[in-house]
Amino acid sequence: MPLGKSQQRLGNLTKDDISFPKHLTPEVVHTALYIHNAPTRADIKTRVEYCAKQIGDEAMSYAMALLVLPTLMDNMREHSQDYKDFIRERKKTIN
Repeated sequence: MPLGKSQQRLGNLTKDDISFPKHLTPEVVHTALYIHNAPTRADIKTRVEYCAKQIGDEAMSYAMALLVLPTLMDNMREHSQDYKDFIRERKKTIN
């Protein structure tokens, strides 16, 4: 389960020592990892419901966004003409 407020640590630093953006707090990241590491789909659903009650709607939205980010990036690579143009231009400058 996500670490409690008194347990959130990054090395010797605590949440109070670092100014995290609200979408990347240890609470959000730990929640995403906790859900991601669930062994079954049923456990995922249970963990999502539990975490939503623990951290609230906004933080849970950020955690879920972290979980869907790879899928969004894959979709962008496959379907975005802007991305394809960027890669084509980048290859021109590297070679």
